[in-house]
Amino acid sequence: MAVRVRRLREFKTRRDFLVEYKNDELIRRYRMDMGGIVFVTDLVRHLLTSPPKRNFSIDAEMKIAITLRFLATGKMQLCSGDDFGVSQLTVSRVVVETLDVLSDPHIVQRFVSMPISQQETQRHKRQFHALAGFPGVIDGTHVRILAPSQDEAEFVNRKNYHPINTEL
Repeated sequence: MAVRVRRLREFKTRRDFLVEYKNDELIRRYRMDMGGIVFVTDLVRHLLTSPPKRNFSIDAEMKIAITLRFLATGKMQLCSGDDFGVSQLTVSRVVVETLDVLSDPHIVQRFVSMPISQQETQRHKRQFHALAGFPGVIDGTHVRILAPSQDEAEFVNRKNYHPINTEL
């Protein structure tokens, strides 16, 4: 009769990215400086904190950093896990959890507002035209898409990814 030996859990060493990097490097890697990362973390800390009795749980700062790094670089989750000392599965769970928290209507409404009336829309259009000299547009952004199978090179932007340019 074979005896099953229980394998001990192995934990990777986690890095303290806020201490390790200065602001210019944080911006390069996470698209935010320390103040921005701390602000976002404090905004949602109560929603991201794991129960205290969990074994080697990930704190709110690390969850925000993992998500920001994933969004800023588009790196594979396995690579992000290696960077932070967590598994690919953990990166996946953290990104989903953090994005769910950040997309909560109470959070979004603090920073994003859409014009509700036609008059408000027209006022925004006039302000944008005065600012940028571009008529009839409130704002525009590039939305990442999968590379098309035909004329793929025609859809690469200056940041070297495939977007659709959308305007509102």
